[in-house]
Amino acid sequence: MRKAIPAFIFCFAIGTFLSCAQGANNEKSLESGTAGKGDPGYTYKITIEKMQFNWIIEDKNLRVKLKAQTAGWVGIGFSPTKGMKDANFVLGFVENGVATVSNQHGTAPTLHMKNIDLGGANHVMNPSGAEKNNETEISFAFPFSTGDELDRPIIVNGDTSILLAYGQAKQLAQVHLFRAKLKVNLSNGKYSVLLMTGK
Repeated sequence: MRKAIPAFIFCFAIGTFLSCAQGANNEKSLESGTAGKGDPGYTYKITIEKMQFNWIIEDKNLRVKLKAQTAGWVGIGFSPTKGMKDANFVLGFVENGVATVSNQHGTAPTLHMKNIDLGGANHVMNPSGAEKNNETEISFAFPFSTGDELDRPIIVNGDTSILLAYGQAKQLAQVHLFRAKLKVNLSNGKYSVLLMTGK
């Protein structure tokens, strides 16, 4: 199940994914490897601290499961250019058994807005979620190319910049508790962690 959220700008006090993609030419890998076997139904899984990113390629879509040790929100951003700018975001939380999932676009290094408020569409497909024992899980499918003018395609056979984060509140405007930036080859699972803060 899912429910609509108010149409307003999401600007995190410190920036949920603030500066994750800044200084790209100077970034050094903190950790490199190959993703492990995914949970049932998924090909790959990357675990960073208390957060997991599962995925499987399905034709023209990427099916994702995010999981973190929090009762608050979890989120992922694809293909940012600087900070949060130009990223395709999917963020969500679960409350009373109902998953609230939002598709947003990075309009500035520290700001993103709902796609529908920018003239685009909500491209999240089949969203679902669960929360149990202080652990939140969000699942969804997302197209590699949305067709929206502002959206950058997700690279399949090459490195894709990915932002991961979670917070402790059931409000998407609340600042992150953890965030990371990775480069991931979605087709073979090879990845590098370029930034990580919080736990």
